[in-house]
Amino acid sequence: MSFWAARNAQRRFDAGRTSRDGETAGLDARLRSSEAALQETRATAQAAAEARSALAARMEESASAHAEKLRWIDTAREQLAQQFQSLAASILDAKAERFAASNGEQVGALMAPLREQLQQFQQLVVESRAQEGESRAVLRTEIITLRQMSERLSGDAMNLARALTGDTKSQGAWGELVLERLLEVSGLSEGRYYETQVVLRDEGGETRRPDVVVRLPGGRDVVIDAKVSLTAFERWCNDTDIVARDKHLAEHLGSMRRHIDELGKRGYARSSGLASNGIVLMFVPIEAAYLEAIRVDPKLYELALRSDVVVVSPGMLLGVLRTVDHVWKAEARSRNAEKIAERAGLLYDKFAAFVQDLQRASEQTGKARESIDTAIGKLATGRGHLVGQVEKLRQLGARSSRDLRSLLPIVDHDDDEGEGDAT
Repeated sequence: MSFWAARNAQRRFDAGRTSRDGETAGLDARLRSSEAALQETRATAQAAAEARSALAARMEESASAHAEKLRWIDTAREQLAQQFQSLAASILDAKAERFAASNGEQVGALMAPLREQLQQFQQLVVESRAQEGESRAVLRTEIITLRQMSERLSGDAMNLARALTGDTKSQGAWGELVLERLLEVSGLSEGRYYETQVVLRDEGGETRRPDVVVRLPGGRDVVIDAKVSLTAFERWCNDTDIVARDKHLAEHLGSMRRHIDELGKRGYARSSGLASNGIVLMFVPIEAAYLEAIRVDPKLYELALRSDVVVVSPGMLLGVLRTVDHVWKAEARSRNAEKIAERAGLLYDKFAAFVQDLQRASEQTGKARESIDTAIGKLATGRGHLVGQVEKLRQLGARSSRDLRSLLPIVDHDDDEGEGDAT
């Protein structure tokens, strides 16, 4: 029993060993296959690494060569730019020299009128500025002396008013004298900027004789009247009684109002021979007479304006006359400015004509250069050029003491047999 059991156990052991040996053999075969695959993979990886190294080396070499080419291109571009700039400068210098040599006299003749116009224009500008500066200096001086003169005239008038004893004719002569002095110091010229004792006729044919007619730019006139009565004011100055003085002052104010109304009714604006806008300057030759009337009746000035009358004292009238003088001077400067503008227009036209002539000269110079280049091509550089044909004659035995090749830049054409025209 135990024998059979042992035998069976031995058989099972042998069968298990046989099975294990088979499995071991299969594992060995798989191991050898895996090792072979591993060897192949390693070989492939090594080949790939070598290929990558070679590719990297080629890429580095290519990049280095490309960088070298870029540096060469940059250097060549800079050299070409410098050469082109130098060549262009040389060409421009050569053309400028040729143009200056061939057209110097023509340009000088064209520039002469332009230079003359510029000098005249500059002279007008300098004269205008000098006149303006002188006018400003004179105006500053006159403003300083204006008040002094007004005060002196007022003092003289007051002293003379005390001397006048109610003689209306004497008062009128005094007023005209003061007016004449103001006109003399105003800077205005009699006969040109103002006239005295002008005879006018109104619409009804009645004669009017204003004391002074002042001319304004633009053909306008201003009338000055100096016939106001100062009899009541003279009494006010000489009387010492307060009540009487008040009466005389009221009479003086009434006299002023009546004269304003009379001047408003004369209608100087409608008189023949007068380009007036209707405004009349009523001249009061004594400053104090004007001031007292305005002090008593502040609306007197407004009343006069409603009748187209402006009441003026010596100081006020002198200011008006000086203003008229400066208006005339400004008119003269304006005419000078118009002359300057006219000169500037002539200068502009002359300069435009000069530019046109210069452009035509440049175009003609360019065409002449093209013609010269064409002629040189036919002579020495173009296909079948004349010098080549003549040179062939010398080569064939023509006797000559000179060599054309030393005189002209000759271009040889291998296929040049004399046919065809130079271009």
